[in-house]
Amino acid sequence: MECGLSYNFLVRKAEPIEKNGRRIGLMGGTFDPIHYGHLFIAEAARVHCNLEKVIFFPNNQPAHREGKDAFAPAQTRFDLMKIGIANNPHFEASRVEIDRPGPSYAFDTLHRLQREYSDAELFFIVGADSMNDVLTWHRGEELFELCRFVAASRPGFDIEEAKRELTLEQLERTTFLSVPGLHIASRDMRQRVKQGLPIRYLAPDEVCLEIKKLNLYGGENHS
Repeated sequence: MECGLSYNFLVRKAEPIEKNGRRIGLMGGTFDPIHYGHLFIAEAARVHCNLEKVIFFPNNQPAHREGKDAFAPAQTRFDLMKIGIANNPHFEASRVEIDRPGPSYAFDTLHRLQREYSDAELFFIVGADSMNDVLTWHRGEELFELCRFVAASRPGFDIEEAKRELTLEQLERTTFLSVPGLHIASRDMRQRVKQGLPIRYLAPDEVCLEIKKLNLYGGENHS
């Protein structure tokens, strides 16, 4: 998910809780690399939706965005992600997608996590602009039966546009979350690294240092 997001997330109450009261957040993506946009959205969703924790999982092979390949290997992206979430006790890393060969379909991941957390309700956290794409994902309409969605706002994107694409039943399974406009994107970070420009304060220091240590994204002198 390329993040950049706009504000009001403490206004509404979360919906009634189903199952046994457990709520688990899910945040997938390429995380190439992880950055503060990802982390802030996850924390805002955790607080707003009363989530027990948020599980982060990088994909092995991006499946829903044609032509989008990861720049760093899956294991490297997982390691960076794990470093990036380490300081939040409510964040957890999962290998659910990188250990599964082939395209990383959300449908398969949700089925696996439903079995693992059979007593919990799952909340899939995405950017609001991604809601326009969800129905085009592999078995997209069925995803709303497997989880709820939390769609975080992005600068320049009209949330009403996303709402128009969804049925009433799908809207009832989606929480639209307005958060501060952190206009950070992984692709911009990679470009800055390649150009030798600093990326500090776009991601946790530990992530930036690891990128430098591994000489990722074609850069040598960034900090």
